[in-house]
Amino acid sequence: MLDKGFNGRRRGASRFRDGAAVALVLLSCGLAGASESGATPSFRIDQPSQPLAESLRAIARQTGVSIVFDPGKVSGRKSLAVSGQLTASQAIAKALEGSGLAPIVMGDGSIVVRPAVAPVDAPQPAASGAVQPASPTVRAPAAGVQPVRLAQAPSPTLSDSGPGGASEITGTTAWLTRVEVTGSRLKRIDADGPTPVNVYTRADIERSGQPTLERFISSLNETSVSPGEGGLGQTTGQGSVQLRGLPLGSTLVLINGRRVQAVGSSSGNYFNLNLIPMAAVERVEIVPVGSSAVYGGDALAGVVNIILKKAISGIALDARIGSGSGIGDGSLSIGTGGSDTAGSFLLLASFNKVTPLTMSERGFFKDGDFRRFGGVDARTRSCTPGTVSSANGANLPGLSASFAAIPVLAPGQPLTISSFAATAGQANLCNSMSNGNGLALVHGTENLALHAAAERQLNAAWSAFTEATFAKDRLYAQQAGALLSNVLVPASNHYNPFGVPVRVTTRLGLENGAEALARDTDFTRLLLGLRGDIVPGWEFETAISTTRDDGGSRTSNTSANVAARNAALGASTAAAALNPFTTGQAASESVLKSIWPDSVRDSHGRKDQVSAFLRGSLLDLPAGPLDLIAGAETARDRYQTANPGVFQIAGSRSSSAVFGEVRVPLWRTAAGANPGQELAALTLAARRDRYSDFGSADTYQAGLEVRPARTVLLRASTATSFKPPTLLQTHVGETRLTTDAYGLLDPLRSNAQVLGGEVLRVTNPNLDPETGRAFSLGAVWEPESAAGTRLGLTVWRVKIDGLISLLWPQTALDNEALFPGFVTRLPGVGGQPGPVSRVLYSEVNFGHVDTVGADMEVAHAWKAAGAKWSAGASATRTARHEVVLAPGAPVEDRLARRAVDYWSPKWKGRVFASVDQGAWSLGITSRYLGAYLDTAPSNRRLGNYWVHDLSATLNLKRLGLGLSAAKESALSLAIANVGDRLPEYVGTYPYYDVTQGDWRGRYAGLRLSMSW
Repeated sequence: MLDKGFNGRRRGASRFRDGAAVALVLLSCGLAGASESGATPSFRIDQPSQPLAESLRAIARQTGVSIVFDPGKVSGRKSLAVSGQLTASQAIAKALEGSGLAPIVMGDGSIVVRPAVAPVDAPQPAASGAVQPASPTVRAPAAGVQPVRLAQAPSPTLSDSGPGGASEITGTTAWLTRVEVTGSRLKRIDADGPTPVNVYTRADIERSGQPTLERFISSLNETSVSPGEGGLGQTTGQGSVQLRGLPLGSTLVLINGRRVQAVGSSSGNYFNLNLIPMAAVERVEIVPVGSSAVYGGDALAGVVNIILKKAISGIALDARIGSGSGIGDGSLSIGTGGSDTAGSFLLLASFNKVTPLTMSERGFFKDGDFRRFGGVDARTRSCTPGTVSSANGANLPGLSASFAAIPVLAPGQPLTISSFAATAGQANLCNSMSNGNGLALVHGTENLALHAAAERQLNAAWSAFTEATFAKDRLYAQQAGALLSNVLVPASNHYNPFGVPVRVTTRLGLENGAEALARDTDFTRLLLGLRGDIVPGWEFETAISTTRDDGGSRTSNTSANVAARNAALGASTAAAALNPFTTGQAASESVLKSIWPDSVRDSHGRKDQVSAFLRGSLLDLPAGPLDLIAGAETARDRYQTANPGVFQIAGSRSSSAVFGEVRVPLWRTAAGANPGQELAALTLAARRDRYSDFGSADTYQAGLEVRPARTVLLRASTATSFKPPTLLQTHVGETRLTTDAYGLLDPLRSNAQVLGGEVLRVTNPNLDPETGRAFSLGAVWEPESAAGTRLGLTVWRVKIDGLISLLWPQTALDNEALFPGFVTRLPGVGGQPGPVSRVLYSEVNFGHVDTVGADMEVAHAWKAAGAKWSAGASATRTARHEVVLAPGAPVEDRLARRAVDYWSPKWKGRVFASVDQGAWSLGITSRYLGAYLDTAPSNRRLGNYWVHDLSATLNLKRLGLGLSAAKESALSLAIANVGDRLPEYVGTYPYYDVTQGDWRGRYAGLRLSMSW
């Protein structure tokens, strides 16, 4: 699949509409003209006077810039000779001299050739101070994070272009290029199509102030909940996304439109967004409804397409430092790139570091007594020091109570029974989670990455391209001290002052080492492809790629070797004994290591794939060209995870797919001197995927676009989707345990205890994929009477059936008829069912989730007082979020009712405003989270609050600071959560809402960007 809009290859027929339409020709050689910093590259161009159409094609090939023109307007004209070191627009302007035509640079870097004088039927210029809407696909600029649309004419009076630029076309026809946007593999003129697509630019990400890609996506309206960060999140520090609050792993992640592997460190369940270097991200495109017919499996909730940079001209430097209370981050990237007649290249290196944030740095966790919030007292005896208690329930020797808090003595002072006299009957109570450093709220990370992209012209029609990304990612956190929970300390222990066995609960001081996690991952993505025109109007592309991650994680001081611990607790010598009564060094390093050895896990994920497609216009119907794409893919996935000496799981699968998509124009206004305006079109897509381990899946998608007026779009879509079982679910290592260990009861034998049977953990060979359906119905209106305004509404529904879950053995017994073969019995006697001999413990397809809602938006842009202004609001209103997870269980309403995994608030929205004066800009975004209730049976009200973000940018060159050598230079400040709002208390562990909370609080980032 091609990069969308900015850098994608653009070929074939194109059109424009604004009361009149003509056939246009769109030319490209792979790269848009604008660099990532906004500077425009120049090229050495030498060509003679020749037919104008040939001259334009030659400039497109040499510069890599998309050029749109009407063949009828250039027919019979000759260009002037063009020679020199020129930008694409300069070269085209030179070629057009004397032709009556002029170049116009569009918002995505493409160039439109149009008559130098506006057509007589063009609309009149807007009133002074208003913004003339470019087309029904324009979305007003946003200061806050707002979706923007690609491949559109800019609002003309907002442009600062020089002579011949877009600022001179106010009141003229809007000319649009044909591009590819996530949600369809077909190229189209209108960025708004039948399926809703939200596009967020690099500037949106930077202005948000969010330090990671995961946090940025989690802040968006279409992302109802977050899997959470740190040690208490579902992903243990790996970046993921939950569109519409649907189950983790049901959103497909693409890089440049291509699938990537589910990473090994995530147990093969999802791709880790943190492996993508932030410096390489150009934009994010989100389809917030299912889309498997276009992209294949895993797209139940939707698609997140991460578009990486492909163009830099010269050298670009970006440095950022961010800071909040107790946490900070910093990044540095440098890139270079260029292009000439032979091709182009980009090379970008980056380093990013985030310091960890633990519970000890937030007063919320200071003692675990949450009664101050109207909650529970969650304190435990797992403190430093802890509490000692009698092993037999009697009073401790010499004391009047059966337990006592361990006192803190001066260094070197030995404990005696009398030392406990003042603490008898008392316990040291604390929040065990925050002891020592406390659990990680945000893990520390380091990421070193290299990203490269290149394209080389093989001849006038064909080019080869490549992409490569390498990243070394490290995650770490030093947390609480090592735990001793109610351990028996024999009388023989060298440090036991009581002379009898006692029990101790404590966490050792950090001198003995902390519970720690360190995870290292090497990520590689390589791609090589070929694309070109087989015949005019038909584009062919093929690519081979591999993505892989290889990593290892090490946990320290979390799992005790019970035999070594008991030996140290019973040792009578200081050298061999473990002292559970101290706040200092509890044992020698060798003794501690023998009790708490490091646990090492190796994980690997890999996807190798080959794809090819053919795209073009099949025939001309009365209403316009019928566009078609047909292609095939084949892939192999591998997953492996192992803890040496404990377990090893490995699996692989091969898959193949054929797919096709067609856009059928249905209706067009009557043609006059020019072809009429398209009023309706139908898009159909189908895909068949075949997997080596579970079979095949067929998915379909259909969309309808109706344009009853030039400024109105009505659209509807429906799609089916699926998610195949993960390799971990289809490659389960068999284990056998007795039914006695599970406390099983047999409902067919009067709930008699099941004894002597077998519980077999095994792969279910009949496991099917999860399936989904998605529907959307929407409208977009950009009224001419309110220039610069956009209003949009999309109603959607996403339903997922056959959720894959691990069936608990007792549930299998309680619902024996629903799961044939899961329960095996011995022969019955006297009509009574026989005793259970075996119960399978395996994954099954059961349950569903159904969510319905609406996305709303309004935006307006205008120019006044020498500045550009924009304002708007958007919101998602979820009306249904119903879940069934267990056989026989009633439908669970999770709308505005918190859950530990997936749910949805009723409202999530944002309001934004910005002003751009040229030398400086300022913006504010306010994010709203609607009211919701705590987990049942609590009715604690949560949410219903706003979070405010600020951003400001100074254009250092425009301020006249003597930076003449630099092409661009800007200093920007972004502050997320200006009001320092922290997560709210909830009634269950970990006592705050992981799915909504961000413990960074107020977080400021300062960025310097320069290019030469």
